Amino acid sequence: MIYHLFANRSNIGDWLSAKGIQQLLLGETIEECLCDEPFIDETMAHLSKAAPDDLIVIGGGGLFMDYFTPFWTRFDEGAIEAPFCLWGVGCCDWKRRPSLGPKALLKKIVGSSRLCVVRDRLTRDYLADCSLPDPVPCPSMIALEQPPERTRGILHVDNFTIAGETVYHAMDACARKFAERTGRPCRQTNNRIEPGGEAALAAILRRYREADIVLSSALHGCIIAVSMGKKIIAVSGDRKIEGFMQAAGLSDWVLDIEQVCRLPDLFEDLAGQPIPAAFVVTAREQNRAVAASIRSYHLAGSA
Repeated sequence: MIYHLFANRSNIGDWLSAKGIQQLLLGETIEECLCDEPFIDETMAHLSKAAPDDLIVIGGGGLFMDYFTPFWTRFDEGAIEAPFCLWGVGCCDWKRRPSLGPKALLKKIVGSSRLCVVRDRLTRDYLADCSLPDPVPCPSMIALEQPPERTRGILHVDNFTIAGETVYHAMDACARKFAERTGRPCRQTNNRIEPGGEAALAAILRRYREADIVLSSALHGCIIAVSMGKKIIAVSGDRKIEGFMQAAGLSDWVLDIEQVCRLPDLFEDLAGQPIPAAFVVTAREQNRAVAASIRSYHLAGSA
């Protein structure tokens, strides 16, 4: 049995990361558990039943952010017999406030794991003392494909909490103005899934498929756009967006929240944006290699 722990099904990034992981572990018996604070008691009750020949896989998503400290504290204190692996997890500070999880606790968790593969260099650098392997981009990229049909539209993906009201409205106004001038429909999403069902997830992904341009202040707006072959402009209120865009070869297409006035220029230059197809292919291959390693740990533990 593999117990797969991820944050929740109400945010597209967390759920798509989980779907990517489970897609690569297809054929295994998997029990889902959630790490968000309302689910901790139930999750720990499930994990207390895990046997030494079971395996716990935790990830992806930003599970090393300070928001998830209650989960890691309980996990560290729990009398859990099964070994565990960490896959696709990440963290970084918001630009307007600290948001990293407690380093000492995270180092202890990483040190106890069979395998830890983080999603970006920011996280790897934060845990430099742990001698982690090279990061592998978010496993949500496994669950996403470039749609076959050609589409035309702009999707504004907002992380209002991080970007802030002023930046949000500036992004919205710029997207609508460019959409009107170029004859594109302009749509919006905050990547929140209500009420957490498959139909709601599919509806959000349909908005991405219907666009050819994505303007995002959310990390997974960038990840989904790149995975689907869309043009992407990012506005960053936390450095994980710069990290992803740099890894994808798109550093010229991300603005700091203080540079939002430059958005019109980037819209005008979108025709020259490179297509990071090789990056997407490599990211998927790397995640398949992580899955193979996890399968080997599970087989070894079950032998």
